[in-house]
Amino acid sequence: MKKILLIVFLGLPSLSVCQTDDWMTSLDAAKRLAYVQDKMVLMIWEESAFVPLPVTLKDDNGKRVFIDDLFENQILINLLRDYFILVKVNEQEYEELFQPIKNKQSTTYINKFNDDSIKILDSNGIIVNSNRETSREFLNLTKFIIKYDINTSFIKAELTSYRKQQNFETTLNLASKYIELAIFTIEPARQDIITASDIYLAEAQDYFLNDVMENKLAMIEKIKLLKIKQELILNRPGKVLRMLKRMDVTNADNINEELVAFLYLTAHRVLKDEGNAAKWRSKLSLINLKMSNQIISNSN
Repeated sequence: MKKILLIVFLGLPSLSVCQTDDWMTSLDAAKRLAYVQDKMVLMIWEESAFVPLPVTLKDDNGKRVFIDDLFENQILINLLRDYFILVKVNEQEYEELFQPIKNKQSTTYINKFNDDSIKILDSNGIIVNSNRETSREFLNLTKFIIKYDINTSFIKAELTSYRKQQNFETTLNLASKYIELAIFTIEPARQDIITASDIYLAEAQDYFLNDVMENKLAMIEKIKLLKIKQELILNRPGKVLRMLKRMDVTNADNINEELVAFLYLTAHRVLKDEGNAAKWRSKLSLINLKMSNQIISNSN
């Protein structure tokens, strides 16, 4: 954060700089670089860069600074390049990019894809900030960077498997890891990460309908439990317990037993009900206990 403020402060005398062409122009290349560098992609439609995007920041004295157009400021563009892979996509590529999501993603997601606002994409091209409003009115750049400066090394193994082959297993594993990633991101970004995980869960369900597997019932159960885990990470422990009760997980499949224990233990602990939480503690691995503790910390 000090770096952001310092650069802005030093750049105040020369905030009007000609528009630069140091953005990448290939989305595929940008996604590959984001994968290698464990970053997110910051994408805009090329023509939208010709419409001024006003931004606001705070200098190192806490004073609010207004800048008329992000795209005309080389200092801020260089700053963004430290945190994201920047790419301008030509509108001629619209149809090719639109077809895969046309009848697949939500209206909110499609609207975000279509509008002129900044889009944050993961290295697979999924829009992570699809929940965000489309307004271009005074983007708070400091908050934006803090929110979406997400190091994806935590999900690198799952991203790698998914990039090599997309099937039910790799997609479900990536969705699950995204849910875990949300535990370790700051609160303002958590809903966006959970929404991204839900996109991968939906994709996994599509594969599920066509894949042949022996343990389909267990996988149906796991998907439901992962959706409950999303609610837990969004700090809705009461809803988690109600959903578990409706599912009747007393006879959960063996492969889902620890996930059930994790949900019960953590939900009860968030509600400060250590009595009901205690019986589940022994069923969790050390890694899951640490994640449970992180969720407790987040809830406080």
